[in-house]
Amino acid sequence: MRGNTTMQKRRWDSSRIGTLMLMSFFLLFILASFHPFGNAKAVHSGKELMVSAQIERPILDVMRRSCQNCHSEQTAWPLYSRVAPISWLMEKDVQEGRSHWNMSKWDQYSMDEREEILSQIAPMVRNRKMPLPQYLLLHPEAKLSDSDTELLYQWSRRERKRLKAEAAGEFRK
Repeated sequence: MRGNTTMQKRRWDSSRIGTLMLMSFFLLFILASFHPFGNAKAVHSGKELMVSAQIERPILDVMRRSCQNCHSEQTAWPLYSRVAPISWLMEKDVQEGRSHWNMSKWDQYSMDEREEILSQIAPMVRNRKMPLPQYLLLHPEAKLSDSDTELLYQWSRRERKRLKAEAAGEFRK
């Protein structure tokens, strides 16, 4: 009699575990459809990055590898980005990154906005604050080498000077 009770209890436990797992999966599926920070995945552009900037190919290649996923509308969304709450954190980071600098909208920024963004890129890169450490955990290929850092640093300074000179020239006209 006692063995029968143990058997029933095991069936009930495995049935309960299965039900909980199914409910958890269903809940994650439902949660994945919510976007508390906005649906960053819905915005995708095939537009060329950094339009109107004077940028050499090696520098643009570094930006594509290390900056594009958070700072453009050409984000590559991995499979795990579809599972809540990871999806929420990723969308929040991308929304925040795009709000600081969106490589897909470079030509839409005013001259002052471009200069401000460039003035922020140089120290962020030089001080290794970008790419973010949590991003590098899953994307080690985005880590900037010393030469990458120097390329971005020097480019941002050069481009900022060019924009200032261009603005000064237009101001005199």
